[in-house]
Amino acid sequence: MTPAAPRLFWPLALVALLGGGLLSFAGLRLSHEAAQRARDEAGRAGEGQLDALHAGLSGLFADRVPVLLTLTDDLPGEPEALRERLRRGVWYRHALVVDARGTVVFPPPEARSAAEAEFVERARPAWSRGLSPAPPADAPGQASGAPGAAAGGAPTRPDRDPPAETASLRSWSWQSWFWGPGVNVGFVRRLGDGRTVLVELERARLLSDVIARLPDGDADGPPARLTDEAGRAVYAWGGRRAADPSLTPARRGLPEPLSHWHLEQSLAPATADSTLGLWAGIGAAIVVLLGALAHVHREGARAYREAQQRVTFVNQVSHELKTPLTNIRLYAEMLEEELALEPEDAAARHLHVVVAESQRLSRLITNILTFARSQRHTLKLSPRPVSPDAVLRGVVEGFTPALAARGITPALRLDAAATRALDPDALEQIVGNLVGNVEKYAATGGRVDVESRLEGDLLVVTVSDAGPGIPAAARERVFLPFERLDDRLTEGASGTGIGLTIARQLARLHGGDVRLVDAPVGARFEVRLRAPA
Repeated sequence: MTPAAPRLFWPLALVALLGGGLLSFAGLRLSHEAAQRARDEAGRAGEGQLDALHAGLSGLFADRVPVLLTLTDDLPGEPEALRERLRRGVWYRHALVVDARGTVVFPPPEARSAAEAEFVERARPAWSRGLSPAPPADAPGQASGAPGAAAGGAPTRPDRDPPAETASLRSWSWQSWFWGPGVNVGFVRRLGDGRTVLVELERARLLSDVIARLPDGDADGPPARLTDEAGRAVYAWGGRRAADPSLTPARRGLPEPLSHWHLEQSLAPATADSTLGLWAGIGAAIVVLLGALAHVHREGARAYREAQQRVTFVNQVSHELKTPLTNIRLYAEMLEEELALEPEDAAARHLHVVVAESQRLSRLITNILTFARSQRHTLKLSPRPVSPDAVLRGVVEGFTPALAARGITPALRLDAAATRALDPDALEQIVGNLVGNVEKYAATGGRVDVESRLEGDLLVVTVSDAGPGIPAAARERVFLPFERLDDRLTEGASGTGIGLTIARQLARLHGGDVRLVDAPVGARFEVRLRAPA
């Protein structure tokens, strides 16, 4: 520092402090005024989010129209031919055809199945008063059960019409009616020969497709939900930011034909623009805190990148799981109706695929959610009196089809039947991850052994295989998250790389641990959990 530097340092420091004080005072005045603007912007932001979701759902219904138009084109006169055409769809299951005199000609009265008869009765509020593809705008409301288009009465049109579409092809509309505990949705179209067809949409599939267009359940933001015609919440998301109770939640009805359902979005607390005050504080303290700020910035950026990687991983996997889970549920619903029609062997094969895939996805989802909770330090246990051996048998029975498909024979040697206090879900997840690893990486051994015993207040469970084993140098590395050994053990195998991490975290939370112990062949994992009588 030169001789002139001390003389300049204090005047400059004083100017900086005075300037920072003045800027801070001005920033406080401005922030008070900005607070009200921020509250107004919060309300507009909530409305804008609902507008975006509403537009996406409008596209969902518009995408259905060309398919339904194709379905009702050249409608076959033979009942069996029409039934066969309906079986090929997953968005719809039933249809009825009314002639020009208002008589239901399909399903034929003399040859209706029980399901068709039930559908005709369920749709009576829609067809008994006459189907109209394009009711006037002042048509009766749906709350009374009267037929017609959904609220507003105007038919919904697709974003674009099919090429060379004639005027007769445009005589269609959405229609909704109440029956039983909820609203039913149908597609009405008047044909050129005077007949009118009503196609009922599958409620479960429609709800699934609507939810698929909404944000993930753990999405960031204030609480939001989807409510049905009775005001019941059928899906919720957000909640990771508190809502401002002083702000009225934004509310928007769904597009036709689900105008009786609503989207509700709570509003986040308003925050004023504090940029000016922030810069005033930095200007007043920059001489003293420059080095500290640089260090904090560097450390904060590193921590943010690590947190962002974890959040991105969970969000990506959760998003990828949504579609297969929806398809599995739809196939299960289809099987409920097909079991009485299809041969037993075909139904059994369908059911086998659904059960196996649902179990696999359920285990994957459980691992991901457990890992996410552990990262947020919210992972907790719920001990209760159970028989450890009963839990272990259930785990192995659930894996039996998958193990058999890989040529693996399970062997149980259980000696822990006494009732103990432990969390059965945690025990099931720990052992399930270990047995799942045998299925993925040690199928060449052809067997998996599960043993249990009690040592005082400890439950000891071992899972062994006869596969290629794990190198001694990697015994601790396999328990790290996302760690996959770069050798023959993991070649061609799929997985998230968090199974052993979760198993160890749950065991340690349970007052125990999971270790890889010596074995003459293959790999042998030992689980120890505190399980008092």
